[in-house]
Amino acid sequence: MTRRLPLLAGLAFLAGFSAFAEAPSAPAEETRAAEADELSEHFRDFVDEAIGEGLLTPTGSLPAAEPVPVPAPVQLFRGRLAPADAAAPVEVDSACITDTVLDTQPFEEFTSYEDFLNWRAEQVVTGGSLTPADVAMAYMSIGLYAEARLQVSGMEDPDSRYIRNLTHLLENGAVSEIELFEQVAACNMFGDIWLSLARLSLLDEQGVNLLDLNLMTYRRLPYRLKIRTASLAVPSLDRMGQSLLAEKLMADFSAEEVRRAPSLSFNRAVLDLNQGGPEREQALRKFLQVPELRSQAAAVLMRHGLPVEADLQEELVGELLENVQRLPRGSDVRASLETMLKGPGEVSDYEMISELAELPAMQDPETHKMLGNQLVARLQKDFGGEDRLASLAAMSAVGENKDILSGNASQDDVTESAARFAGTLGLMTVMTTLSQDIRESESLVSGRAALAFRMQDFASLRDLTQTRPGNPDVMRFAAMGAILMNDRTWLARVGSKVALDTETVVDLIETDAASGNWILPAAVYSAAERITQEEYRPRVDAVLALKFGKAEPRLQRIKLSQIPEHLRQIGSALDAHSQETP
Repeated sequence: MTRRLPLLAGLAFLAGFSAFAEAPSAPAEETRAAEADELSEHFRDFVDEAIGEGLLTPTGSLPAAEPVPVPAPVQLFRGRLAPADAAAPVEVDSACITDTVLDTQPFEEFTSYEDFLNWRAEQVVTGGSLTPADVAMAYMSIGLYAEARLQVSGMEDPDSRYIRNLTHLLENGAVSEIELFEQVAACNMFGDIWLSLARLSLLDEQGVNLLDLNLMTYRRLPYRLKIRTASLAVPSLDRMGQSLLAEKLMADFSAEEVRRAPSLSFNRAVLDLNQGGPEREQALRKFLQVPELRSQAAAVLMRHGLPVEADLQEELVGELLENVQRLPRGSDVRASLETMLKGPGEVSDYEMISELAELPAMQDPETHKMLGNQLVARLQKDFGGEDRLASLAAMSAVGENKDILSGNASQDDVTESAARFAGTLGLMTVMTTLSQDIRESESLVSGRAALAFRMQDFASLRDLTQTRPGNPDVMRFAAMGAILMNDRTWLARVGSKVALDTETVVDLIETDAASGNWILPAAVYSAAERITQEEYRPRVDAVLALKFGKAEPRLQRIKLSQIPEHLRQIGSALDAHSQETP
């Protein structure tokens, strides 16, 4: 470290020396120029990283040079652009960029900031090209994207507009105008590699083949630019199931280079996780502690079905929404969105899907259909699992996302699943409401009848006997309801439609015994006496013993309000008995 102190001092001096700015004529301009020539925060981060990776080493003295005046950019302040400029969309121009502006061959050997300084000094001495575009590409070659953007700030020529878009792609993985990359690739031989990277950032399958065709161009990129390209491309390729191409990109780096560069180490951990194993999982989990990589690491873990903390899940949902908002309209949106949302380990966040459906980019009919398919897949997964909380969330999502499900071939199936789950929770109103939205199956109707009987919702049972008279379960539960209510008229109306199979007969006589009303006709008890199945016979004998006095009657708890009715029944029974006695 002591050996490098003179080197760092020299770098600090050279960083304050600008070969591109006009000599300021006013105090205010002198101040702005001085601030622009100071070490930026971005540069200091770069130097720290480069020292840690062993990229800053002494290379001898630099040739002396005098500044060459070049028109100064509009904005100059510590190597940073104004927020408005950084986020401003770029208009697509019909004119293509200069043929050589994307040629990185002059910077192919760049590995450190020293290489940039040597190149710049050499250009000054030899009278070489030092246009803003040249300097910007030199900065990008060593990973200083904000400084590159500074060189073309305020310039509206095609070269400058493209460079600003390219810096945003490399710095943030963001593509605001994919059409611009397509246009430049069509007329510039060096544009294909960046178009492939732009498409991969949108999870567009077209980017895979294009990158594969441009592997030689990738391999000739300057060292730090190649690292950044791989760090952006490999996670996307892995998510798209293109691990072979991802391995090709990583093959250009030695084991020592992978170890020194955090982004490459992360790529290696992502690809190794496909082989499984706790050690590989732990290797990736270490990146959850790295702020700039934690979201990506969490997404990979979830895609493999591995748990992550709830706050990370919410963070991923927010990032996904932001990414989708940046997607252009059209088929690429659907392909990208489908890749973003799929995966066995993804969070079934139905609120997120609802928000996605409201975005302008989602209003295309085919995109809307794709989103509906994704929602159905998640609903089916949650209803088919053992997690009741997940099923509860799915049930709620069915009711809240009718518009998304509308027209989907599986709409009735997932709605019925939701209604059935509501029935298991005893939510009669929810079950009925959901059932109204679909054409009910007979099994769902049977479930509604069972729940209505269990909840003693006899009004719903009466309604079902009117709307679904052909369902045997409806009639069976209605007859049992009539017994509990001591409603002989209702029992007579539905009794003729009750199939007297063994199970139904046993249910009816047990309900009659439990109510104490004994209003079932004798024919039912005659059927009960003929039952011979061993599993039913003990239950039948118990009821018959109670009815015909062959066993001690069970004590029955009654409410005070029920006493008059019970006394009336007892009196009627005694009167009937006295009339039958000679």
